[in-house]
This record gives sequence, structure tokens and C-alpha cells, in this order.
Amino acid sequence: MVYLPYDDVEPPSPGELERLVTGCRADATHLIVGCDANSHHTSWGSTNINNRGESLFNYIMANGLDIMNRGNKPTFVTSNRQEVIDITIATVYVGNCIKDWHVTEEVSCSDHRYIRFTVKGIDRSVEAYRNPRRTNWVSFRTDLLGCLSDMTDKICNFADLENAAKQFQDAIVLAYNENCPLTVRKNNRNTSWWNHDLADRRKKVHRLFNLAKMSGN
Repeated sequence: MVYLPYDDVEPPSPGELERLVTGCRADATHLIVGCDANSHHTSWGSTNINNRGESLFNYIMANGLDIMNRGNKPTFVTSNRQEVIDITIATVYVGNCIKDWHVTEEVSCSDHRYIRFTVKGIDRSVEAYRNPRRTNWVSFRTDLLGCLSDMTDKICNFADLENAAKQFQDAIVLAYNENCPLTVRKNNRNTSWWNHDLADRRKKVHRLFNLAKMSGN
């Protein structure tokens, strides 16, 4: 869950959401976020678009995330106001596994309504990773220079230094992820029939095979 305070100028900057997305991208981890966005945009069912909503929408699109909201049923309801300000965001792969997203009529003891959905069809034996050897380093350098072009070169205090270091790190991660494709592989050890006995036998066979190669037998 992520909360974007209503008094922020332009969410998310840098914010909890941005740190979460950057960290998951670096680890090639899939992500589902329930977000009290305090932002309006028709893309997630709001009645209008405000500056906060436009900023957040651009961030979501720029980072390859999916908005899972369906319809325009209000997620925030008070005696004099109703609006959609709560959104569900997901990375593309896991977003395709989210089904039956809806706002419920259940009593939540809050001015926010419950949002429910199911996650189906995730293959837990699938592992996504990036192989640095497959990186397009020419394009990486070009993209990295583009990302760094807006960095400030004026560092007057510790806060400026921390901000510059974070910008530099984020630029490297973004350029790398854009130019090193995700590879998906299946891990048979996550299947239901794999167990410790088979794992021990596999190690023994590998050891005997290596001894046979060394001895020429």
C-alpha cells in the first residue's frame, strides 16, 4: 500500500511509490500497489483531471505500469463528496493475472471503499532475470547521457549531494533496464514433485559425472 499525501505538489517526487518501483525494477520483481493517490484522472475513473493526476499518470506511463481500475464507481465517499482517488497499479506481467477488479459496497468504517480483485494464473516456476551480456551497451550509453542531461551540477550541501547521487543511480538503472531485456526461465524445482531426496540424488549424480570426466572412465 502506498499513500500519496494530498499536499504534495506533484506526486510522486521522490516519494514512497517511486522508491518502490525503482527497487522492484532493479530486482526484476513484479509489483501490485494499492494506492491512495489523492489525485484525479479519467484514466482511473475520476470525474476530471487535475495537475496531481496528470503528473501521476505520466509517471505510471513512463515506467511501464498498468492501471487496473475498471469503471468509475467512487472509491472515496463522504456526505458531500464522491470521487475515484484510490488506484491499483501493477507491472504488466502480473497485471494480466488480475481479474474481477471492483469497488465493493461493504462497510469499511472509513470514507474509502474496499477494493477487491483476484490474482489468477501466475506461474510460480517462472523466473525473470536480466543477463548483462545481452545488454546493448551502445544504446545504454546514449540513453544514460539523455537521462543525465537534466541533472544539476550545483551541489551546495549534503542534501544536494544525496539528491544528485539518487538521480545518478536512477538514471543508470533506467538505462540498463531499457537496454537489457528480461529473460524468463522455468525453474523445475518449484514443481510439486520436486523434493529434498531428488535434490540430493541430483547432487550425487553431478559429483559422479565430474569424477568420471576427470578419470576418463
